[in-house]
Amino acid sequence: MTSWFIPTTDTKFHIDLDWWEKSGRDFRLYLWDQLCPECQQRFPNHRDTEMVDWVDPETAEVQRTDALWQCLTRVCVYEPDYIHPHMSLVMAVFRALLKNDNRPLSPVELHEGYISWKLPEVILRTLSGGRVHLGLRAVPPENKSG
Repeated sequence: MTSWFIPTTDTKFHIDLDWWEKSGRDFRLYLWDQLCPECQQRFPNHRDTEMVDWVDPETAEVQRTDALWQCLTRVCVYEPDYIHPHMSLVMAVFRALLKNDNRPLSPVELHEGYISWKLPEVILRTLSGGRVHLGLRAVPPENKSG
Protein backbone atom coordinates (compact mmCIF):
# COMPACT_ATOMS: atom_id res chain seq x y z
CA MET A 1 0.00 0.00 0.00
CA THR A 2 1.23 3.45 -0.90
CA SER A 3 1.36 6.11 1.78
CA TRP A 4 -0.26 9.47 1.15
CA PHE A 5 1.95 12.22 -0.24
CA ILE A 6 1.62 15.79 -1.49
CA PRO A 7 2.58 16.07 -5.16
CA THR A 8 4.81 18.91 -6.33
CA THR A 9 5.61 20.30 -9.78
CA ASP A 10 8.37 17.65 -9.95
CA THR A 11 6.03 14.74 -9.15
CA LYS A 12 5.55 12.42 -12.12
CA PHE A 13 2.05 11.68 -13.44
CA HIS A 14 0.84 8.93 -15.75
CA ILE A 15 -2.35 7.45 -17.16
CA ASP A 16 -3.38 4.83 -14.62
CA LEU A 17 -4.86 2.05 -16.75
CA ASP A 18 -6.14 0.28 -13.62
CA TRP A 19 -8.27 3.38 -12.91
CA TRP A 20 -9.97 2.93 -16.29
CA GLU A 21 -10.76 -0.71 -15.56
CA LYS A 22 -11.94 -0.09 -12.00
CA SER A 23 -14.13 2.84 -13.05
CA GLY A 24 -15.84 0.74 -15.70
CA ARG A 25 -14.77 3.03 -18.53
CA ASP A 26 -13.53 1.82 -21.89
CA PHE A 27 -9.96 3.07 -22.35
CA ARG A 28 -9.80 1.71 -25.90
CA LEU A 29 -12.89 3.70 -26.91
CA TYR A 30 -11.32 6.84 -25.49
CA LEU A 31 -8.04 5.99 -27.20
CA TRP A 32 -9.90 5.59 -30.50
CA ASP A 33 -11.44 9.06 -29.98
CA GLN A 34 -7.91 10.50 -29.85
CA LEU A 35 -6.96 9.11 -33.27
CA CYS A 36 -6.48 11.45 -36.22
CA PRO A 37 -9.05 11.19 -39.05
CA GLU A 38 -6.66 9.04 -41.11
CA CYS A 39 -6.29 6.45 -38.34
CA GLN A 40 -10.01 6.55 -37.51
CA GLN A 41 -10.66 5.55 -41.13
CA ARG A 42 -8.11 2.74 -40.79
CA PHE A 43 -9.86 1.50 -37.63
CA PRO A 44 -13.63 2.07 -37.99
CA ASN A 45 -14.17 1.22 -34.31
CA HIS A 46 -12.20 0.43 -31.17
CA ARG A 47 -13.23 -3.22 -30.94
CA ASP A 48 -12.02 -4.97 -34.07
CA THR A 49 -8.32 -4.23 -33.93
CA GLU A 50 -5.40 -6.56 -33.70
CA MET A 51 -2.30 -6.84 -31.63
CA VAL A 52 0.85 -6.05 -33.59
CA ASP A 53 4.58 -6.60 -33.12
CA TRP A 54 6.45 -3.40 -32.45
CA VAL A 55 10.21 -2.94 -32.19
CA ASP A 56 11.32 -0.40 -29.61
CA PRO A 57 13.72 1.93 -31.46
CA GLU A 58 15.85 2.49 -28.34
CA THR A 59 16.18 -1.08 -27.06
CA ALA A 60 15.36 -3.13 -30.20
CA GLU A 61 13.05 -5.18 -27.98
CA VAL A 62 10.04 -6.65 -29.80
CA GLN A 63 6.77 -6.15 -27.96
CA ARG A 64 3.17 -7.11 -28.68
CA THR A 65 1.08 -3.98 -28.59
CA ASP A 66 -2.38 -2.70 -29.40
CA ALA A 67 -2.75 -1.50 -32.99
CA LEU A 68 -4.80 1.54 -31.87
CA TRP A 69 -2.06 2.59 -29.45
CA GLN A 70 0.59 2.12 -32.13
CA CYS A 71 -1.31 4.14 -34.73
CA LEU A 72 -1.87 6.94 -32.25
CA THR A 73 1.69 7.05 -30.94
CA ARG A 74 3.39 6.58 -34.32
CA VAL A 75 1.10 8.66 -36.59
CA CYS A 76 -1.46 10.88 -34.83
CA VAL A 77 0.87 12.48 -32.28
CA TYR A 78 2.77 14.11 -35.15
CA GLU A 79 -0.28 15.97 -36.44
CA PRO A 80 0.27 19.73 -35.90
CA ASP A 81 -2.91 20.15 -33.84
CA TYR A 82 -2.58 16.99 -31.74
CA ILE A 83 -1.97 19.14 -28.64
CA HIS A 84 -3.05 22.77 -28.81
CA PRO A 85 -3.96 25.65 -26.47
CA HIS A 86 -7.68 25.50 -27.26
CA MET A 87 -8.24 22.03 -25.80
CA SER A 88 -8.86 21.42 -22.12
CA LEU A 89 -5.78 21.12 -19.95
CA VAL A 90 -6.80 17.60 -18.90
CA MET A 91 -7.03 16.55 -22.57
CA ALA A 92 -3.67 18.16 -23.33
CA VAL A 93 -2.01 16.25 -20.46
CA PHE A 94 -3.71 13.00 -21.50
CA ARG A 95 -2.47 13.42 -25.06
CA ALA A 96 1.02 14.42 -23.93
CA LEU A 97 1.26 11.23 -21.88
CA LEU A 98 0.00 9.18 -24.83
CA LYS A 99 2.61 10.86 -27.01
CA ASN A 100 5.23 9.91 -24.43
CA ASP A 101 4.08 6.24 -24.45
CA ASN A 102 2.61 6.83 -20.98
CA ARG A 103 6.06 7.25 -19.48
CA PRO A 104 5.45 9.46 -16.43
CA LEU A 105 5.99 13.20 -16.75
CA SER A 106 6.00 15.95 -14.13
CA PRO A 107 4.07 19.23 -14.50
CA VAL A 108 7.44 20.89 -15.19
CA GLU A 109 8.18 18.41 -18.00
CA LEU A 110 4.64 18.72 -19.36
CA HIS A 111 5.03 22.51 -19.46
CA GLU A 112 8.49 22.42 -21.04
CA GLY A 113 7.80 19.75 -23.64
CA TYR A 114 4.12 19.84 -24.49
CA ILE A 115 1.94 22.45 -22.78
CA SER A 116 3.95 25.67 -22.78
CA TRP A 117 0.84 27.86 -22.45
CA LYS A 118 0.14 26.61 -18.89
CA LEU A 119 2.49 27.07 -15.95
CA PRO A 120 3.62 23.95 -14.07
CA GLU A 121 1.72 25.14 -10.97
CA VAL A 122 -1.54 25.29 -12.94
CA ILE A 123 -0.92 21.83 -14.38
CA LEU A 124 -0.22 20.51 -10.87
CA ARG A 125 -3.40 22.05 -9.42
CA THR A 126 -5.47 20.46 -12.18
CA LEU A 127 -3.88 17.02 -11.81
CA SER A 128 -3.79 16.91 -8.03
CA GLY A 129 -7.32 18.12 -7.34
CA GLY A 130 -9.75 15.87 -5.51
CA ARG A 131 -11.09 14.26 -8.69
CA VAL A 132 -9.21 11.91 -11.04
CA HIS A 133 -9.65 12.92 -14.69
CA LEU A 134 -9.05 10.36 -17.45
CA GLY A 135 -7.00 8.21 -15.09
CA LEU A 136 -4.33 10.92 -14.70
CA ARG A 137 -2.64 10.10 -11.42
CA ALA A 138 0.57 10.84 -9.59
CA VAL A 139 3.16 8.10 -9.53
CA PRO A 140 3.91 7.40 -5.85
CA PRO A 141 7.49 8.31 -4.90
CA GLU A 142 8.54 4.69 -4.46
CA ASN A 143 7.27 3.81 -7.96
CA LYS A 144 8.89 6.59 -10.02
CA SER A 145 10.34 4.15 -12.53
CA GLY A 146 7.12 3.84 -14.42
